[in-house]
Amino acid sequence: MAAASVLPVKLELPSTPIQELIKSNNTNQIPERYLINSTSESNGCVLPWMDSSIIIDLQHLLDFSSPCAQKELLKLRHALSSWGCFQLVNHGVASSLMDQLHYVGKEFFALTLEEKQKYSRTAEWFEGYGCDVVSEDQPINWNDRLHLRIHPPQQRNLKFWPEIVPNFRETLHEYSVEMRKVLEIMLRAIAKSLNLEENTFLSQLGEDSTFFARFNFYPPCQHPDRVVGLKPHSDGTLITILLQDKDVEGLQVLKDDQWYKVPVIPNALFINVGDQLEIMSNGILKSPVHRAMIDKQKERMSVAVPTSVAIDKEIGPLSELIDKDRPRLYKNVDNYLSTFLQHYARGERAINVMRIQQ
Repeated sequence: MAAASVLPVKLELPSTPIQELIKSNNTNQIPERYLINSTSESNGCVLPWMDSSIIIDLQHLLDFSSPCAQKELLKLRHALSSWGCFQLVNHGVASSLMDQLHYVGKEFFALTLEEKQKYSRTAEWFEGYGCDVVSEDQPINWNDRLHLRIHPPQQRNLKFWPEIVPNFRETLHEYSVEMRKVLEIMLRAIAKSLNLEENTFLSQLGEDSTFFARFNFYPPCQHPDRVVGLKPHSDGTLITILLQDKDVEGLQVLKDDQWYKVPVIPNALFINVGDQLEIMSNGILKSPVHRAMIDKQKERMSVAVPTSVAIDKEIGPLSELIDKDRPRLYKNVDNYLSTFLQHYARGERAINVMRIQQ
């Protein structure tokens, strides 16, 4: 029996994008709705860097029968069972395409407010330009974003795809094709790393799986310890593929109650497990809690591609990963993305609701 759906929460739309807020008051007085508790770095604690060895070479995973692939699969399983994430290099996506994606994204956020608002999201759904869905008692993330469905192609809401930015649509389409290729290879590799048939997760994904592209724009703030770009959360996805800003760091990952800074590696893609994959793997793979921090002087932009199973598909731990030594840890659930969004808006982790009390 699938877990019951959660009740809807009241959502709101912040009235002022962050870029406009900066123009109006120069961020000397941060509105209360954006304020958070000070971070550990603001208290004099310098955070360590994420383990630099958590780097996976996609070219080593193209032939699973090779000794090189076997070594890389062991490395992949360690990364995803301990950190829940890794940096992917030699992934085949042209650096020129990634640069172009950064360029068209920044061109969009450089538009006038009037132009950007033509693509604004509504209170009922999160696609389009604006801020994140939040409940009334939660601080607002210090970012403006453009959230677009990119797969399946026939379900794209092109009214949110900016036509005014030259080559925006063409670039995002090309990037979405490349992300599908990377995703398929990585899901096969993740299955093999768990000694599963290589199409196990791909078959769960299905043809009607949902891909989004989320352009995150993080303006600078004179008091970066008082705001957060993205509050601590895990992703409600199968996996998420992130293209970081080329020049400005800000991503941090929580491991064993310690925050780690994620370095920017030229032309690498940052990939993390989502809640859906943690549930399917019966907790072997970890969906990491992460956050995005703000720079005092520099703006930052990243592009995340979260991928999820079809919205009406029921998921649960795979039977092959349940035994007497590792009993079932999670309930089955359908429409997990909806469950996730409701809990995220309240600052909660939806996956905690899916756990079976032992």
